[in-house]
Amino acid sequence: MAIKQKNSIFIRVFLIFGSLVLAITLFFAFMVVPMQKNAFKQIMFTQAETVSRSIVQASSDAIISKDFGFIVEHNVEVLKNNTSIHYILISPKIGDKIWINQENWHLIENLNNDIAQLENNNINYKIMPIENYEKVYHFVYPIQFSGISWGWLHIGFSTNQYDKYINDMYFQIIYIIGISFILILCVGYLFARWISQPVSIISHLATQVAGGDLTVRSTIERRDEIGVLSDSFNQMVDSLMQSKKHLENYNQELENKVLKRTQELADLNKDLDNKIKDEVAQRQKQEALLIHQSRLAAMGEMIGAIAHQWRQPLNALGLVQQNLQFKYQMDKLDDDFMNQSMDKSARLIQKMSSTIDDFRNFFKPNKHIEPFNINNIIKSTADLLEAQFKNNNIKLQIICNENLIIKGFQGEFSQVILNLLNNAKDALIENNPKQPTIIIDAIKNNDTVTITIKDNAGGIPDGIIDKIYDPYFTTKEEGKGTGIGLYMSKIIVENNMSGTLRAFNDAEGANFVIELKNNQD
Repeated sequence: MAIKQKNSIFIRVFLIFGSLVLAITLFFAFMVVPMQKNAFKQIMFTQAETVSRSIVQASSDAIISKDFGFIVEHNVEVLKNNTSIHYILISPKIGDKIWINQENWHLIENLNNDIAQLENNNINYKIMPIENYEKVYHFVYPIQFSGISWGWLHIGFSTNQYDKYINDMYFQIIYIIGISFILILCVGYLFARWISQPVSIISHLATQVAGGDLTVRSTIERRDEIGVLSDSFNQMVDSLMQSKKHLENYNQELENKVLKRTQELADLNKDLDNKIKDEVAQRQKQEALLIHQSRLAAMGEMIGAIAHQWRQPLNALGLVQQNLQFKYQMDKLDDDFMNQSMDKSARLIQKMSSTIDDFRNFFKPNKHIEPFNINNIIKSTADLLEAQFKNNNIKLQIICNENLIIKGFQGEFSQVILNLLNNAKDALIENNPKQPTIIIDAIKNNDTVTITIKDNAGGIPDGIIDKIYDPYFTTKEEGKGTGIGLYMSKIIVENNMSGTLRAFNDAEGANFVIELKNNQD
């Protein structure tokens, strides 16, 4: 194991050192190449500009007078004296172009596109193949007389010297890289060995310490970080020996404390179980009390509704009695009038009896889940508040499929609808809009049934909309609200009917949305 660690450290140090030196060498080499290329191109540019200026100055009169003989003779002499020049091309803006090389000369009507693209107001050059020449440094010099552009002078220089310079430079770089590689092998080996050997020794000793042998010590003595590491290792082993003794004593103490704490936790868990059971029982009792209070509150509101429902038929019965007495006193009481009065009294009494039946059915306890018609429940619940709606000019609109059936607790669902209708009624009475309206919309969507109760009382204030389901929270005057209606409605919908109850405001007022699973099957 120690040999593998030594080889691993040695190889990594060697590779890092060698890669760093090689990278630096290559970096400088690749930095030098483009710099040298640009420098040599600048030299060629300066040479070409000097030759071009000399030719233009010497041949200016002949160029203006189009003395082709002198132009050819002079430039042939230039080609003989400069063997590095392959050809000279004089390209006026108007007229034929003169092509002169080492062997002959001739006139050209049009230039090829590569050469023509270089003709502009600036000095240009490009290394490219021209006719029989594989690679030429093509230099273009604009000819101007008295500020007027006359044409261009093209000179094709040989790139042999440029290529030789570049090849020599590449050879030198390869030579330098080779020397660097040899130095990397030698110096890198010594450097890696100098770094890795003491580390490998300390690593081997650390492995022995990890195996439990605390008698080993490092014998490395150096005046650098490795020496400090060696001394620190020895101090660490000494500290480990002392810590081991303390740890053994501490473990014994800890075992005793653990046994004691385990017993305490067992006793605590036993007490905690009892407290949880008591708390659950207390919570169930509290929820039962809230349900009972909610039912009592609903019963109180229902009694008030019955009083409103009975007021009209009682007034009508009183009128019937007064008419009977009046007829009797006038001695005009006959059988027909008596029968009509009795029939009318019977209808009024039947209506009052129906109200009592609705009240009894509403508070009839449901102990079993059973299917019921949502439309019928909504209408029968709304009928209980019919008189209060009429007295306050509240319009009730029910939009519901007559065959919409779900399973659940019918009585509890009726209580939720009654709570939401009462809240909407109270909000309309308090805010008094021009046309107070309550809309109940029940629709079926695939696997869910959605019942929305909407009013136009202006909505729930933003500051309390998140608190309306809290128990005992109410915005009504003292004695007019218990603060448990919405809380119990949410408990019934979400816990007992596996649905959701949510509220939001729109431009007209509040919307309470009940979503129930369509589980009639």
